[in-house]
Amino acid sequence: MHISCPNLFDYEIQVNRKIKRSLARYLGGLILYPGKKNCSAIARASNISHDVVYNVFEYNIEEKDILKSLLERVVLSLPLKKGSWYINIDETMIEKMFSEKIEAVAYNWNSTINDTMKGFSVVAAVITNGKITIPITFKPWLSAKDFPDKHETRIELAQALMLEIHKMLPGIIFLMDGAFSSEGMLCFCRLHKMRYCMRFHSNKKVIINGKEAQMRNHKLIKISSKKRGRVVKGYYKGEEAFFVAFRREEKNGKIKIVYLVTSEKETPKKTISMYKKRWGIEKVFRTTKQHLGLKDCQARSALKQEVHIFAVFVAYAFLMIQKNNHKTRNPEQILHKIRSDNPGKLYDQFETFCGEV
Repeated sequence: MHISCPNLFDYEIQVNRKIKRSLARYLGGLILYPGKKNCSAIARASNISHDVVYNVFEYNIEEKDILKSLLERVVLSLPLKKGSWYINIDETMIEKMFSEKIEAVAYNWNSTINDTMKGFSVVAAVITNGKITIPITFKPWLSAKDFPDKHETRIELAQALMLEIHKMLPGIIFLMDGAFSSEGMLCFCRLHKMRYCMRFHSNKKVIINGKEAQMRNHKLIKISSKKRGRVVKGYYKGEEAFFVAFRREEKNGKIKIVYLVTSEKETPKKTISMYKKRWGIEKVFRTTKQHLGLKDCQARSALKQEVHIFAVFVAYAFLMIQKNNHKTRNPEQILHKIRSDNPGKLYDQFETFCGEV
């Protein structure tokens, strides 16, 4: 299954030469050079002026739209009619531990380290079929303390992303973790006729066959010793849904019962397989932070930070397309080939992708 890679500037709005050159250099820096991915480092590695690279932030809104448009065109070029595709939505914190003047940076809980951390938080969406994962878009989270007029909860940000994507890909299934499976989210999905599958907290009360109890204590969803999972229809605060319980073996060998809530009437096996596709977004966060400089931007403006994040997502999309077309195990292998002394056709494809002038 070959995926075509659109040119960055196949775009209905005319883009001037200065923006083209800066974006191409910036993306080149993210992909071609190891180490820090700030403007100074990219300029030194490319042996060009710092201003040439920094110009990528001169027309923030226009460049943000160009990068976002590219991601949307990549999504629409995927073989969406073949196999099952899903939208993963999740939050990540982009660490900015030593920043003092970067707009929108705030202390927030980081589940990875189970502690608060200073950073720039975003709610992001990716599309995946389990083998191919492409970032689509994101929205920054602004704290209520610092931005009382602009603050939105993570669930509200996720819903805004879902509305955007639902218009582009009607009928696609949204996958989310338990932080998003609120009464409001289930109601939102019903009103907008959206399909979903989410992790569900075991302490939430549900009604099944007229009997109310916490999920973990409800006798009508308990799994028999001979089965791995079970699906039942019920209600959560008046919202009708299907609830799934299944056994999962932890890394320490212990068995844990995991619960899901979904709009889909499927077998436990298919629902579990569907939810496992959510892991793709975690791989995106890991690769972009470790190899593509997601955490490295030092610009003070929140809008400039957004341009940088979209640029990193575009760089990841290019790597994922090449990973698929060259049948490598992961995007990191493609990144290593491009950064090697003789990248050959991969480098030529990157030049074409950037449309450098």
